[in-house]
Amino acid sequence: MHAPDVEDDVPVQPLIESEVLLLCGLMWAGTHHPASDEVCRVLQPGDFYDPHYGALFGVIAQRRSAGRPVDAGSLRSALTEMGDRAPLPRASVHRVLLEVAMLRVVPELVTDYADQVLGYSYRRQFQAMAAALTHAGVSLPEGELFAALVEHGRAQRAAWERRQTFRRRDVEKPTTM
Repeated sequence: MHAPDVEDDVPVQPLIESEVLLLCGLMWAGTHHPASDEVCRVLQPGDFYDPHYGALFGVIAQRRSAGRPVDAGSLRSALTEMGDRAPLPRASVHRVLLEVAMLRVVPELVTDYADQVLGYSYRRQFQAMAAALTHAGVSLPEGELFAALVEHGRAQRAAWERRQTFRRRDVEKPTTM
């Protein structure tokens, strides 16, 4: 018998949190960084566990697609300009941007961190699917159970395919000799 694993109960600190590291890398990447463009095309705000980080990712992705700067100062200005329509609460903007920007992650790691974020997101989706199917097993009429299983299975397969497509991006690039 061994002692319980206390690390599971300790909140993850921003220095080792994939979501924060990804956002930092995207912020330091500059406007002309194809890997960051690809990450912003594939990932979605809902892939992030922390809703503040997901909201910030959404703003970064929108600004990158428009060719706008995504450094901390530009993001703070853009979020302030949005007023109450900003996806982040005004009280959180400064803290979140400071927390993210100060890590100084190298942009070359954005695809690695994006892969980690997608992996965690896929696991959360899988857990949510299992919980939903458990609930369906108790609450749905028997005639609707299989349809619920198929619906959740299709959604999970789509999530899996998106993750695998992102993971294969480096393998499928043609090599030149």
